[in-house]
Amino acid sequence: MNVGLITIGNELLSGFTTDTNSAWIGQSILEVGAEITWHVTIGDQANKITAVLDQIPEDIKVVLVTGGLGPTHDDITQKTLFEYFGVQPVFDENYWNILNARMVKRVRVMPVINKNQAIRPDKGSVIPNNSGSARGLHLNNDRMDVFAMPGVPREMKDMMSSTIIPWIHDKTKSKIYVRTLRTTGAMESVLAEKMADVTEDTRPVTVAFLPQFTGVDIRLMCPEKNPLIEIEGKIRDKVDKYIYATGTVDLEEIVGDMLSERGYTVATAESCTGGLIGHRLTNVPGSSTYFLGGVISYSNDMKMKTLGVQENTLQEFGAVSKQTATEMAHGARDFFGSDLAIAVTGIAGPGGCTAEKPVGLVYITLVHNDTVWAKKFKFFTDRKLNNRLSSQVALNMVRIHLLNG
Repeated sequence: MNVGLITIGNELLSGFTTDTNSAWIGQSILEVGAEITWHVTIGDQANKITAVLDQIPEDIKVVLVTGGLGPTHDDITQKTLFEYFGVQPVFDENYWNILNARMVKRVRVMPVINKNQAIRPDKGSVIPNNSGSARGLHLNNDRMDVFAMPGVPREMKDMMSSTIIPWIHDKTKSKIYVRTLRTTGAMESVLAEKMADVTEDTRPVTVAFLPQFTGVDIRLMCPEKNPLIEIEGKIRDKVDKYIYATGTVDLEEIVGDMLSERGYTVATAESCTGGLIGHRLTNVPGSSTYFLGGVISYSNDMKMKTLGVQENTLQEFGAVSKQTATEMAHGARDFFGSDLAIAVTGIAGPGGCTAEKPVGLVYITLVHNDTVWAKKFKFFTDRKLNNRLSSQVALNMVRIHLLNG
């Protein structure tokens, strides 16, 4: 099934908001045999929306729309779609009462401006919103079905998962089997080289590399299940040590599962990452069973007072060194009484570097029982990328250690 996607929002066109919705939608519908074959991003203008609806290619019968369903003056998607499909707005008194009841529970008053979120079409249907107040829309004519959703990622994903994806699945005649292998620790070129003899001929399976700066996703697609399973097995024979998950699972979830299964606890000591490793660990539900806490030891004084890093270590080797990272890791384990501890210190940039210690230099140490695993890395010159990649590598070190332990 060919699906169209219209993303609406001046903030998307201006670059103030990064469009992560489109990637998520595209990946999600692939798994039920559909594919985004046409995608347009437009601003919050009624004439633009109408013009784009008139330009939808003939082979597209299903269109997904995100954005413009909120209560403010620039949220004109609902009104424009009603006019385009010739439907009349009906005020849903029952839903308005539900919205007001929600506000009462929060000791707040629902603004009158939100009344447009209680509007429903006299023909077509609304899509429940379990994460917010703006309901989605399902409108159709002889030409196409249009599903409109809010641009808020959490609300959009809820509507897609509960209503739209099942609808697409039921309407799709030919299914496509999709498998995404998530890797980290190797560049795209390294993976491609190791898999070269496998990828020479994978028919009828399509293999695609989807690189990100924290790793590479390997996507397999096939109209038949068995060939896909066969190719996946061959790929795993070549690069299995880099594969940490399938689907959309993040590395911190895998690490959390592994810690839980083994009954281990972990603590963190972070300098250049400023708590990002701990943040990622605590994004996982249930992380309190294995993550005891972390210390953000940004200053040398904090490294000494809280983690017990020796002053002579800092003077002789510097704050960014294997020796300091190792003492930080031991200090975090002792402070929290955890089984494992992971420590990171580095030069995120753009300043603070020397010829001997350039921007992107990072030391990460993991300690567990008698194991001390200290590694040196040279990452990028971009501060945010360095922090993100440092946290990814640190979590992957935990994963590899637990796999080998």
